[in-house]
Amino acid sequence: MELKLLIGHLSKETELFKEFVSVLQKETENLVGRDYKGLYETISRKEHLLIRFEVLSSARQELMQAAAKSLGIAGDVNLSRIIEMSGGVDRAEIKRLQTTILTLLDSIREINKLNSLVVKESIENINKTLGMLANFMPAGTYSQSGSYQGIAVKGSRLSEGA
Repeated sequence: MELKLLIGHLSKETELFKEFVSVLQKETENLVGRDYKGLYETISRKEHLLIRFEVLSSARQELMQAAAKSLGIAGDVNLSRIIEMSGGVDRAEIKRLQTTILTLLDSIREINKLNSLVVKESIENINKTLGMLANFMPAGTYSQSGSYQGIAVKGSRLSEGA
């Protein structure tokens, strides 16, 4: 019974991981397309999914403990150990779900790496543009001391403290 509950939970997590991959791909589209409004919406969806991951993660730990107890596993509990000790259809299903989740995690890492490169390149372009624009800025007229090109400026109003 505990293994069936764990399988059901892992199926929910798999669907959540698939949705997260989809959101990350949308984030890539927003970044490349410079759709900042869409990007804010996508980030909001991503934050919501991360909260759901946190909730599911704690629930998974409880289900894994119960499954381990039913299989007579003591000590360190992980999914690989549960797969090793279970048998039959449950074993094959848990193994399939574990493989799917690991594949989705690899996809998430890859998309995150791509998104970080896009952001990094955008920041570099912004810095280059700002540097180029700084070259067109006229030189300042007066220095902080009130002199102009090293010459102290004096005038009737300056001597009067105007």
